[in-house]
Amino acid sequence: MPHIAPPLPADEAERLAHLEDLGILDTEPEKEFDRLVQLAAIICRTPIGAITFIDGQRQWFKARVGFDVTATPRDLAFCAYTIAESDRLLEVRDTEIDPRFVTNLFGPDVPPVRFYAGFPLQTREGSAVGALCVMDVVPRALTATQREALSKLAHTVSTQLTLRRALRVATQFDRLTGLPNWFHFESQFDQRKAARSVVVLARLKTVGQLTSAHGFRTADAMIQQAAQRLRSCVKEDALIGRVKRGLFVMYFPDHDPADFRRITAPALSACLAEPYTVGALTLMCPVHLGIAIQPEDGAKLDDLVTAADGALQLSIERDEPFMFFDKTLDNLLSRHYRLEPQLRRALRQNEFINYYQPKIDLATGKIAGVEALIRWVHPERGLVSPMDFVPALEFTGLIAEAGSQVIQRAIADWWKWRAAGLEAPRIAVNVAAEQLRGNNFVAGLQAALAAVDGNPAALSIEVTESILITNMERAIEILSEVRALGIPVAIDDFGTGYSSLAYLVTLPIDELKVDRAFIRKITTDPAYLGIVETCITLAHSLKLKVVAEGVETVEQAQALQALQCDQAQGFLYSKPVPADELARMLPAQVRPPVSPVADALSPATQPQGGGTLPEAA
Repeated sequence: MPHIAPPLPADEAERLAHLEDLGILDTEPEKEFDRLVQLAAIICRTPIGAITFIDGQRQWFKARVGFDVTATPRDLAFCAYTIAESDRLLEVRDTEIDPRFVTNLFGPDVPPVRFYAGFPLQTREGSAVGALCVMDVVPRALTATQREALSKLAHTVSTQLTLRRALRVATQFDRLTGLPNWFHFESQFDQRKAARSVVVLARLKTVGQLTSAHGFRTADAMIQQAAQRLRSCVKEDALIGRVKRGLFVMYFPDHDPADFRRITAPALSACLAEPYTVGALTLMCPVHLGIAIQPEDGAKLDDLVTAADGALQLSIERDEPFMFFDKTLDNLLSRHYRLEPQLRRALRQNEFINYYQPKIDLATGKIAGVEALIRWVHPERGLVSPMDFVPALEFTGLIAEAGSQVIQRAIADWWKWRAAGLEAPRIAVNVAAEQLRGNNFVAGLQAALAAVDGNPAALSIEVTESILITNMERAIEILSEVRALGIPVAIDDFGTGYSSLAYLVTLPIDELKVDRAFIRKITTDPAYLGIVETCITLAHSLKLKVVAEGVETVEQAQALQALQCDQAQGFLYSKPVPADELARMLPAQVRPPVSPVADALSPATQPQGGGTLPEAA
């Protein structure tokens, strides 16, 4: 009698996916499953029993009694017929007269199986992934009590599988996104490690700020959308994991680095950078990728992730969508921390100085204020570009002390200009997040103003949007105290962050500084001209002053005048210059009383000269 191959279940694809999701195939024996098989064989009074799982090609035995075979071909498997009908017991009283069964399945050392009874093992979705079965070498039939017991034991096994899956998900997968956590990602990497591959770290840059602005549930929804995008825009052979809040890790085995740089990296960056829609909100979240190549940047996952992290930090620092690790650039963080001793010495030895860039009143053409910009006069290297040390000040936590010194020098220079009979302009100083987070920021401003007889006309402060959004309530509290001192507050680089109308109304601010990226294109792109016009109109409706940054051409200045922008700042008017050079730009006024502060200035606080540098905070 010819053998009849078992049919495929109607949900075969889903069934196989559920089976893989259980993570049970080819695992070691477990006492719980062994005991259930033994109990089934005892109750049914059979010498053979098994818990079996059916994958695409085979029947694999998780637990067994009465034979030593660990797997059989699927097309010869008894239980392959059981899973075809996933909700009832299959009982064959004599296999010798049933063409579906091969009775010498377990080899010549085991007598032919003449009796089979199996109940399907179901997932919670209803798919049958295997069976609990009992067998005998003689024909027979189960009693009603035995059938019921076998059914209940099979349900117990299914329950164990459900609990096992829940435990596996809890310990190996991220609950929010369903992606593998770091430990599971690491184990998958070891299993699928290829000779040549790519590792990527992807960071959603502003998750923390969006959480503060809109709540954690909104940020969570955005992270879930990002995970869904990653699943859809990477190939199936790639591994994706979530490391922490807004950080994902990806592994692309057998990928050519040149193709990845040319095709995959730009596509991945563009996919993640698209606006996110959460309820009625449309959210923009900058994304940065750090990319490492195996084996050039490392053979082990730890080495590759370290390299990718270095590339990620560089991507963030340079505001590039993605960066590949480059050994010639060294690890950026290492460079910053190696620079730390020199920066500490520079702070102690007063090697930092202030340069000042004028802000011009567009209606009168006069200097309406200046912005203080830090410079480093290195004893051996001379004047050092801010690009080479400001990021290191931030990474090493020294930016707060450096910012405090900027304020002290600004106060000293302002009083010196006044003492020389000049109409000293208000000096705007950039404030870092670490300064605002500190408990002594406002007290430090009070102390600085005390050196100029408490005159608030000496200072204003500038903060970026990202700093404000990080902790809105704290920002409102601190900025209100700053303004209570008579010190105006400006939002710097407006338009590059979140630009929320809600916080513009809420925050205690006096001025908007429109970012240079918009000003650069106002004479060549009508869209940018419209954006700047909207910013100016919005600010004026809120009684805010508007300053345009990065003005470099007469045409840009004329366009800003036509839009009734209040002030402009940029190389068209002046590069950042030392205090003495700025003093020569100021018209002479009636000489006020000289303060002891001006006479007590140390030589280290005076400008040391040097070449022209790009504007930087």
